[in-house]
Amino acid sequence: MVKYKIEELDFLFIYEHKVRELENLCLLKYELDRRGYKVKIVHIEDAEALKAMRPIYHAKVVVTMACYQNSSIEWHTKNFVKFDKLIDMQWENIVFPMDEKDTKAYKNYSGVAKDVVRISWGEMNKKRMLEVAKMDPKKVKLIGHVGMDFLREELKGYYLSKEEVLKEYDIPADKKIFLFISPYFSDYHSEEYLKEMCRRFGEGWRYYYKECMLPSKKIILEWMGKICEQRQDIVFVYRPHPGEESRQADEMTAKYSNFKVIGGQSVKQWILISDKIYTGNSSTFVEAFFGRKMCYLLFPVPVPADYELAFLKDADKISDFEDFAKTIEGDDRPFPVSEKLIDEVYTIDWNKPSYIKFADMAEEVIKNPYYNLTKEQLKEYYHKMVAAEKLIKALTKVTPLYNIYLTMVESDSPKWKWLENKRAARRKLEQIAHEFEKTSDEEIAAIIGKIAEQLAAGKTS
Repeated sequence: MVKYKIEELDFLFIYEHKVRELENLCLLKYELDRRGYKVKIVHIEDAEALKAMRPIYHAKVVVTMACYQNSSIEWHTKNFVKFDKLIDMQWENIVFPMDEKDTKAYKNYSGVAKDVVRISWGEMNKKRMLEVAKMDPKKVKLIGHVGMDFLREELKGYYLSKEEVLKEYDIPADKKIFLFISPYFSDYHSEEYLKEMCRRFGEGWRYYYKECMLPSKKIILEWMGKICEQRQDIVFVYRPHPGEESRQADEMTAKYSNFKVIGGQSVKQWILISDKIYTGNSSTFVEAFFGRKMCYLLFPVPVPADYELAFLKDADKISDFEDFAKTIEGDDRPFPVSEKLIDEVYTIDWNKPSYIKFADMAEEVIKNPYYNLTKEQLKEYYHKMVAAEKLIKALTKVTPLYNIYLTMVESDSPKWKWLENKRAARRKLEQIAHEFEKTSDEEIAAIIGKIAEQLAAGKTS
């Protein structure tokens, strides 16, 4: 019989996209572990959580990847975690220009989500959170982007060498690597999906997707195809946007042996080993900046003002194949965005790493009752339960009965409709977790071990 247990934690980090978040969270866990805190990292569709109707974790502080409204909190914590405080890492720190002054914008928060502690990478986003979202100034924490710490000198040995990466992906060692970091969404989306995006980001998002994103992707892939035909010494690596499925890019891999679609490894890993780096309406060029690499911005189709990132408004952009082709051989263009603008958005601090700033802030949050969410707030975000769920919820108060429930969820019988629905939902979420490359405790420990080794080496060198 499955037995219920609850794990007491100081911090519970919940992630969605492995390649975007996991390394960063491991760095934070390393530092908080070092300071004596009990910390755990789980995927948003944690396998144990999928069957829970009762908390399996009690965390003093939950750290989420995004928290825009009550449903964001419910999505992260479901029924599987009880917590007192919440920190939003806000990995999507940069918003569309139209949201900069719109108090009702989806990314300007509502409900309980307005009262959580929130990370800001730079002064620009902090200003929006204070002046537009009207957040409590004490709950806006300016620490920079933790991910950029991996590009600092003390962690330079964390990543694999170019030879190791090329061997892993069966790319000849003598090839030049030209990286394109896709800012695009999947080639196809249902009308239902488009309606939801328009609800969040305005009706103009449909135009942005159909008349800008899709044509831009098509043109850029055509540009790359021309170079692939001309230059066998170059391999283009197309790095998909998190969650992106690109049939167009996949078709290119069948057509050109020197074109690869690779979602594995972090963006920073690829930036450090690449000979040329390209992106579009995306903030990832900043990682190239922190890695001391040049990055070209490709804009074959103009982006509507409401959807072009604010600090790209006056950036140096490439809009035709002729200019793109010039960058292949070598180009003396300056970095496309000024350091001053980058500092406003990302806080350039070469002296103190962001992971140290985060740990200092996290200690303040966990110790200070000011950051506690009230009992009323903690009840507010939960969904309304149907009758069967209410019954199970009541049974969870009796541990032996709850253990029987857990065992039934994991087995194939009885075939009661509400149990079958629970099993089906669990299978679906497990598939989602698999698609997002849910990781294991062993892999997390290995990442942290590698981080510790590099930081120790940096102190002694």
